[in-house]
Amino acid sequence: MGRRSPAHICLLLSLPLMVLLGLSLQQQGGIAQSVQALLFPALDNVDELLLHFAWWPRFTIALLAGGGLALAGVLMQQVLRNPLASPTTLGVASGANLALMAATLLAPGVLAIGGEWIALLGGAAAVGLVFALSWRRGLAPIAVVLAGLVVNLYLGALSTALLLFNHETLAGLLIWGAGSLAQNGWDGVASLAPRLAICGLAAWLLLRPLAVLELDDASAKSLGISLKHLRFAGLGLAVFITGSVVSVVGIIGFIGLAAPNI
Repeated sequence: MGRRSPAHICLLLSLPLMVLLGLSLQQQGGIAQSVQALLFPALDNVDELLLHFAWWPRFTIALLAGGGLALAGVLMQQVLRNPLASPTTLGVASGANLALMAATLLAPGVLAIGGEWIALLGGAAAVGLVFALSWRRGLAPIAVVLAGLVVNLYLGALSTALLLFNHETLAGLLIWGAGSLAQNGWDGVASLAPRLAICGLAAWLLLRPLAVLELDDASAKSLGISLKHLRFAGLGLAVFITGSVVSVVGIIGFIGLAAPNI
């Protein structure tokens, strides 16, 4: 059996999802009517309004959130040279979620500047704590992942404690904090799509420099590459993507494993 590229594997895995998509659209009245409801919804047709303002936004936000978390996971895996690295294992998502909860509870006025910035600060603080815990180990991949799991558990526990002691104030964040793709309009898509587009462009620009990280540090430095700045750029971009996704849909359970060599 010949080797298959990751693109072919993703295509094969996407076929069942496309079948489920087609079946769901058939239940909504057919593909043609669903597309018409997306582009030109009839204001006097309740079914088309539900498709336009609920079904299609949820479908779109699911694609954006999944793609964003996948991109963030790939960046972290490449920078840390660890196939287990992801926004969840390194505590970025939990840090972003805890920051949003704390801001809502203690200083709701700061949310006016944008929830994604609060989430970004929380995710960055979580990554900083992970690096601090694993610094004496020379940021060894296993040490970084284990530190990330510990930070993720502690931040998750703090979030749960805030919910338990302030359940009335944070009741609206309970479902959101567990991850929710429910959308009642296109506001979430309009907020997330341009950010992910810019981040995708930035990741494409970093594609060739990040490939150098597959070499050992001595070989990479001999090519004149600043590993410190390159790692900072890659992780910073991953943290921003994760913070943006979490600020819109909450924490989404995501499995981001390295593609096998088939």
